[in-house]
Amino acid sequence: MEASFPRVGELIIGTCSKLTPHGAYFEIFDYEKLGPEAGFVHISELSRTWVRNIRSHIREGQRAVAKILRVDTARGEIDMSIRRVSEPQRRSKLNEFKQENRARGLITVACEKVEVSVNSVEESLLGKFGSIYEGLIKAREGGVSLLTEIGIPEAAAEEIHQLALKELQPPTVRLNGLVKITCYEPEGVILLKKFFTSYNKNFNKKYKSSDINIQIISPPDYRCVIESGDWRTAEGIWKDVQKETEQFFASYDAEYSFERH
Repeated sequence: MEASFPRVGELIIGTCSKLTPHGAYFEIFDYEKLGPEAGFVHISELSRTWVRNIRSHIREGQRAVAKILRVDTARGEIDMSIRRVSEPQRRSKLNEFKQENRARGLITVACEKVEVSVNSVEESLLGKFGSIYEGLIKAREGGVSLLTEIGIPEAAAEEIHQLALKELQPPTVRLNGLVKITCYEPEGVILLKKFFTSYNKNFNKKYKSSDINIQIISPPDYRCVIESGDWRTAEGIWKDVQKETEQFFASYDAEYSFERH
C-alpha cells in the first residue's frame, strides 16, 4: 500500500534524524512509513535569524514543529520550514502532540485489559473524530454508546469511557491581552460601556464553550483574559475582539490598540 504524504501548509511534529551543512532531515510523526529522512529543512528555513552554526539551532534527536512547504510524491521529497511556524502555532501543536500520545496510552491500557485490538479501536476513533484525543473527550461526555455506535466492542468502550472520566479533563488554555481604547466623544464613557456590554452578550452566543473577561486596569487600558479549549479558538477570539472594537468605534473619534501579554 502506498504511503500517505502530509499536505502543503500542514503543521507536523518531526524528530531530527540527520544534520548536513545545508540543513536537517526529519522523521515525521504519523508519517513514519515515509522513512527516517522523509522531511528536509533547509538551513535558510531553520530560524528567522542568521544561522552561523546549524547545531546551535537543531540537534539530532531533537523534536520540532515544522510547516510543510513542498511535497514531491514521485521523488518522495518533503520540504519543510521551522522559521515559518509562529510561537502560538508551535505551542498548540506540541500540546496537541502531547494530548494525542497520552490518549494512545489510555487506549492501549483499555484494549489490553479486555483483549481487543488497539489498532482497530484507534482506526475507529480517527475515522470518526479525526484524533484519538478528541474521540476520548467526546466519549467522556457522550458515554459508552457513543463508542459502540462507531464499532468499538462494548467491553472496550466501557473501559475507555471509565479511563476518560478518570484521566482526562476538558482542555483549557488562557490568552492574556491588553486593549487600549480612548474615546474622545462627549459620551465616551457611555459608548465604552455600551460596547463592552454588547460584546459580552454576543460573545456568549458565539462561543458557548469559551470564556472572556475584560477588566478595567485604568482607562484607557483594559485587560482581556480569554479561556478556551485550544489555542486556535483562543487566537480566533482575540482577533474577533480586535475586529469588533474597530467596527464599533470606526464612526467615532477614538483610538485603540491591541497587545498580547
